[in-house]
Amino acid sequence: MRFLPSIFLFVLAAPLTTLTPGCSDMQGSTSGEQLFVLHCASCHPGGSNTITPSKTLQTADLQANMITTPEDIVGKMRTPGPGMPKFTDAMIPEKEALRIGKYILNTFR
Repeated sequence: MRFLPSIFLFVLAAPLTTLTPGCSDMQGSTSGEQLFVLHCASCHPGGSNTITPSKTLQTADLQANMITTPEDIVGKMRTPGPGMPKFTDAMIPEKEALRIGKYILNTFR
């Protein structure tokens, strides 16, 4: 019981840490890897493709499909082919989508 006031204050103060400068990573942004895990990894685990196995995120497969830049990846996210859901700017803002694209190109070689 003697810790109850401390716990109460912690619960009240916890939301304030998100408003404090320096408490977020990368100037308030999420990393490309975190965004990939959140939005892409369920269908592209380890850079594979569970829907269309021949279209992985490996460099050779991306290049064979004319995808060579982060912008190309964002274009595919915005206007996907069959089997892939569309990710609008409202769902994944442009800066975050570009982080995902850069992460894919740098990770799955």
